[in-house]
Amino acid sequence: MAAHADLGWPAWRVAVEYEGRQHADRQQFGRDVERCSRMAADGWLVVRLSAAHLRRPDDVVDLVPRALRSRGAVW
Repeated sequence: MAAHADLGWPAWRVAVEYEGRQHADRQQFGRDVERCSRMAADGWLVVRLSAAHLRRPDDVVDLVPRALRSRGAVW
């Protein structure tokens, strides 16, 4: 089963997932856990973001590049 992230950098195996309100649904939550577990088992680092993160854009600008750098990205 292939997993698809909202945003990703395959070269560094970093993915970003936005977890909106629909992810609170019990069945959706179970699918999300399954997807993230499969991605982690395949070596992906998944950064999960919520609406609270989007209200603090500086956090997003900090978290995503940190995740990429932890996997060897340089710019």
